[in-house]
Amino acid sequence: MSAPMGRRLYNLLRIKWSTNITQKMAKSKFEYVRQFEIPDKCVLNCWIIVRIDGKNFHRFSDDHKFEKPNDPRALHLMNTAAATVMSDFKDIVIAYGQSDEYSFVFKKDTTLYSRRASKIMTNVVSKFSASYVFHWTKYFQGEEQHLQYPPAFDGRVVLYPSNKNMRDYLSWRQADCHINNLYNTAFWGLVIKKGLTRRDAEARLRGTFSGDKNEILFSECDTNYNNEPEFYRKGTVLMWDKYVYKVDVITPSNKDGAGTSTTKSKGTKHEPQAESSKKSKSVTNQNAPFKVGGIHTGLRTKPIVVCDHCDIIGDQFWLDHPHILGIDDDKPSESPSGDGRTAQKPESIVFENLDGIVEVPFPKHRLYKCDANETLYSSSSVQERGTSDSISTSEVNDTVGCNVVTSDRS
Repeated sequence: MSAPMGRRLYNLLRIKWSTNITQKMAKSKFEYVRQFEIPDKCVLNCWIIVRIDGKNFHRFSDDHKFEKPNDPRALHLMNTAAATVMSDFKDIVIAYGQSDEYSFVFKKDTTLYSRRASKIMTNVVSKFSASYVFHWTKYFQGEEQHLQYPPAFDGRVVLYPSNKNMRDYLSWRQADCHINNLYNTAFWGLVIKKGLTRRDAEARLRGTFSGDKNEILFSECDTNYNNEPEFYRKGTVLMWDKYVYKVDVITPSNKDGAGTSTTKSKGTKHEPQAESSKKSKSVTNQNAPFKVGGIHTGLRTKPIVVCDHCDIIGDQFWLDHPHILGIDDDKPSESPSGDGRTAQKPESIVFENLDGIVEVPFPKHRLYKCDANETLYSSSSVQERGTSDSISTSEVNDTVGCNVVTSDRS
């Protein structure tokens, strides 16, 4: 036996011997207490939804002087914390938030933490709570806006076996958003604009229906509820989308005349293109001639978290985003209601920024930009336009929406 072979055999035996000793030493007579742990593995083939809710946020919002009936700073902070959770837990396919609550939907086949409900829930709640405190100063600045005490959130895990059950859950939460926001808008309209006390405003609205509250807002508070921002009326939807950008790819020369593409630089400026070629880590157009050993242009995609304020009760949202339900979005999907409709691919907005070309589905989402820190912002100031219209820098930089975190999601 050669000396190198002998040394390898000796090392293998030493590792095995030390491992056995460690395993024996790790055991103790107290280890039996693990038998008291309750198994809480979630049922297979079910949507796992974690809903978090602020604890006593009525008092928290009063103590920190939130604007009534809606404080955009507080809502953007909730969205940023939720996007941070999604960037860490890639198996979340969609999240919906309103007021002081957020619901995170994990895909059916997730194996996160072996599907243990307690592990999933506690990690989501703790990450959200920590992110909420961490990002507080981005939205609440000044001495009067400091956190007076730590906020708290509770959480629960609910399983839904079918797509319809999961959709109905999200529809329930959005319907609840509409009901609560309509009441709060009417309530605070009476308090702020009419000068009623909180008790009198509550008595005024007791027993009223949606039509009655709309009439009170219109006739007594000079407010048309339908003109209120969708941000308040419909809540916020967070989901994954693709961020498309161009790169310069170096193709080294070789004897066969074919090159291996490698990235030279990222974020170079090129002319916008309405249609993108097939995307991969290193994209090479096999049909287009290029100089071997030279530089050509390639497209790359990066999964990002985007937000929208849209209706998720109807079928159209799910037709536009079939990937959320695990449906191949390259194939037309039929309407769940059976009316024969198919998902229509929306047009795209293409614009240029520091990172190159960004293609954003339109009108599926609003316009988004990416800054140097790879933080996305939604811009609600951009009105509907065609893909050929130019987009000014001031409009792109008008970042009045929520921060949304990017992630290298595989």
